[in-house]
Amino acid sequence: MAAQPTRRSPRILALSTIANRQPASPSHAKASAKRCKSSSTRSSKRKAPIRDSDVPNTKDVPRPSKRRRLDASIYTVRSEPDPQYLAPSAIAKARKQYFAGDFNPFHILPIWGTNPYNAIWKEYKFPDPTIHTLPPMDPPPPLKRLSIRYSELTSVEVIRNWDGHEGSENDTSIFRTSYKGKVYILKLFRSWAPLGGAEWGPHKFAREKRAYEYLLHGGVCAEGFVPMCYGWFQLRVPKKSGWLRSVASDETPPYALLIEYIPDAVPLSVSNISVSAAEQLHLAAEFVHGAGVLHNDIYPRNTLLRPDGTVVIIDFDRASTLPRADVNRLSLKFEMQHCWCMCYSRMIN
Repeated sequence: MAAQPTRRSPRILALSTIANRQPASPSHAKASAKRCKSSSTRSSKRKAPIRDSDVPNTKDVPRPSKRRRLDASIYTVRSEPDPQYLAPSAIAKARKQYFAGDFNPFHILPIWGTNPYNAIWKEYKFPDPTIHTLPPMDPPPPLKRLSIRYSELTSVEVIRNWDGHEGSENDTSIFRTSYKGKVYILKLFRSWAPLGGAEWGPHKFAREKRAYEYLLHGGVCAEGFVPMCYGWFQLRVPKKSGWLRSVASDETPPYALLIEYIPDAVPLSVSNISVSAAEQLHLAAEFVHGAGVLHNDIYPRNTLLRPDGTVVIIDFDRASTLPRADVNRLSLKFEMQHCWCMCYSRMIN
């Protein structure tokens, strides 16, 4: 399947660095490192070399209503990397060790200095309502309810299937599926939960459905920072079903989300992380936060690197949304702090 063009508006692409438009490579990473003595997801955009032809007339660019988005940005300064760790021989040796034993020898080393988010509100372990409360947002419209039958779906690939063990956390299943001649991601959630099961299928479905309502309303899906979600439905599965036999015996049909499939995207890892990819992840997280969504599970398995070097955040079944009390400026800061650590404490190129 041919790679789809990135759905980021000319305005957003113009605000990103030129390097962020290109596939990641060690040479690009090294060049980017020299350019970013003072850098952040915001400052890197301001410093980008932008041509007049890159920026459309502001009247031609649709912008989400101010009430749909928050200003969740936090300005930071990243340190210059230690050049001894950027030597090609050091990188080659580190990669060899990583592929041999799945261990990154550069992990935790202060290659990129100290995490700049550590110094922001460092005296707070818990949010102060007078400081960290976010302004209210307009509630988003409900996610579209679809009418899809089992007979209309064809399994293309099983990405993750419920393993059937009692007490298992994997009460969601993910498939690459064909529907009406197009390929989508089908995410299924078991519609029942045992007594005391606080975060089982119904709860995860409610979290992800609500997150996509905010992300769609805030224009984050349209910009390509997260996949498009086309709607939800309950899928009635026949008793004698092949690829969905794990939920065929359930008394109530599972909940389902129909999500955009992003071809040729791979999870972020030590083998492909770069300065460009790290900045793209921070930019994506900033847009997610601006929509009033706290992901709560940003790890490499939930961050996809596209062939064009842009990053997409997926899997929102643990997400929190406004007006929940756990979505506040301090919690957003903690998540950005985690993103920085994940990228720059593990980066080797």
